[in-house]
Formats: sequence, structure tokens, C-alpha cells
Amino acid sequence: MDALVDKIRGGERRSLARAMSLVDQSGADAEALKDALRRETGDVPWWGFTGPPGVGKSTLIDALLGMLRERGRRVGVVAVDPTSPLSDGALLGDRVRMMQHAVDLDVFIRSLATHGREGGLSDATLHCARLLELAQYDPVLIESVGVGQNEVDIASVADICVVMLGPGYGDEIQLIKAGLLEVADIIVVNKCDTPEANRLLAEVREQGKRQNVESRKSKVESPKSKVESRKSKVESPKSKVQTSIARGGSHGLASEAPPTEIIGIEAKSGKGVDALLDKLLELDRTARGTEQRQRYRHRRILGEIKRGVMLACEQNLDRALTAPAAKELLAKLERGELSLDAIVAQLGATPARHN
Repeated sequence: MDALVDKIRGGERRSLARAMSLVDQSGADAEALKDALRRETGDVPWWGFTGPPGVGKSTLIDALLGMLRERGRRVGVVAVDPTSPLSDGALLGDRVRMMQHAVDLDVFIRSLATHGREGGLSDATLHCARLLELAQYDPVLIESVGVGQNEVDIASVADICVVMLGPGYGDEIQLIKAGLLEVADIIVVNKCDTPEANRLLAEVREQGKRQNVESRKSKVESPKSKVESRKSKVESPKSKVQTSIARGGSHGLASEAPPTEIIGIEAKSGKGVDALLDKLLELDRTARGTEQRQRYRHRRILGEIKRGVMLACEQNLDRALTAPAAKELLAKLERGELSLDAIVAQLGATPARHN
């Protein structure tokens, strides 16, 4: 495994591609490589891009790739595509849209399937991004498939999170109200050559102003509200995990996040993308500080632990519900001998040991 790591660090693209296939699998070799990657990486900021499907994320990344290459940067991209119902692999739509950079040896683009993951990222996304970092690509860009309002995964993986919106998707303001202003470092409104996009841009900026005002007001607390605030810190285990991987702090290194930047662009023509890149590079410089790197590494690992535990619990529950003993639980529920809450508590409190 050390020899493979050395080859990747030395820029051998074939070894990098082979390693990316390996981390998308299970087994002793895959786990050994993943452990090595956790130790060897964590110094390069990752830029995450998310938003509704079809909003223009791939077009934007394609434009950013050209600008970053003009500045001499070697760029790695992990593009998470929808999963093919036939092969369970990525449909490769994002890579096709970035094809002009596919022959550039200083750009490496890897498409991954979601494999049904609700948060829009496959299990291998994190490890492929680490492999790109190990291979000296800087920055590393991660494009989420875009799954509507559930974008927690990308927020726990990326150091800089860009949320992209556009007109005509029907749920733009719902996305904002769902917490994307808290998750995002930058909100980008695409297609600003149209009146509809400019109206959306104005609405997003107004929503951002209201949130900033509310945030400032909440800091001027009465004694009673301070007590209530302290009480609210006594959280359930689930809410503690969610808080620990949220934007702004983790592992005891909380920090006050700056206001979210809101930028209007036209990705297809490139208008406004240069201003977006300047802001991304500014955030990138800040993210390279020693304390910031430690905080991001811890947040990333906490998110990885959470996803692993949730997957294990889901697998245990699936086994329990398909075991012979589950039929007796269903019968007791139908006879009124057990309530649904009692069954949920029983299955949730004890590990599945059914054969």
C-alpha cells in the first residue's frame, strides 16, 4: 500500500485511477488505503458545489477550470452523477460537459455514482477527493449531484461550500429557508442575463439581509434568553452530531461564520465567474490557516463517522426487518399486543442479532 501511495504522490495517473476504483470497494486493501489517506491529507481546501439538478453546476465548474488553469493551478474534480438504473454506475453527464479539460494532464476529473445515498454524495467521494489532494491537485472541486433541500453531506465534506440557484426550479426560496444560507459560504444565482434570475437574486439578497439582522439581534440577549440558550445546549445525541458537523465549527473549535456572499453570474458566457473565483480564492487563503485546517479535518472526520454509523444502523435494521422474528412483531402489532412506538423502541435500542 505504501508503494501505491508513493506512486500517486509522484503524479502517476494510472495508479491514481486504480486507487479511485479501489476506494469505491470494500475489503482489507480498500480500508488500508483509506486509513493511509486520512493520515496523509487534510492540508488542501476542498471546494463544494451543490444546488438543484440542471441549474448549471457543471457549466460553472468548466468555466472555473479554465480560469484556474490560466493561473497555473492543477485542479482535481470529483463529479457525483446520478446512478444508472442498469449498471449502478455514474451516468457521466458532468464529465461530458467538462470534456474540453479531459485531455489536460493538470486536470483530473472523476465521475462517481451516488449509489442511492440520500445526501447526494457516494461513500467514495471523500476518499477520491483525498486521493486528488495526495496527487498534488490543488484545489479539489466536488460537485454534488443536487438533491433539492437535503445537502448536509456536502456541507460536512467541503471546506468552502457554494450553493447554486437559478430561475424556473420552483423551490428556490424554499431551499433558502431550509437553511442553505447557513450551510453556504457563497450563494450563486445563475442565468442572470434573464429578468427572472435577477428577481431571484434580489430575493436571495433580501433574505440574506434579514438573516444577518436576526443573527445580530440574537446576540443581544436578556438574562432569561441566556438561560434558555444554555438549556438548549443540552441536546440529544442526534442533534449534537448534526451541530458538530455544521458550518462554522466542530470538535470544540467553533468560530463565528462571516455573512454568506451572494453573487450573480451567467455561467455559459462566463460573465461574473471571474468575480466568483476571486472570492473563492480569498476564502481558500483563509481556509489554509493552521487552526482552520485542524477544524476542517475534524469536521470532515465527524461527518465520515456519522455517515458510517447511520449506514451500519440502516443495514442492521434491514436485517432485523427481514428476519423470522420480525413476522412475530408484525403479528403482535396487528393483534394490538404491541404498539408501533414499542416496536420502534425495541428495534432501535438493541442491535440486530436475528438469523
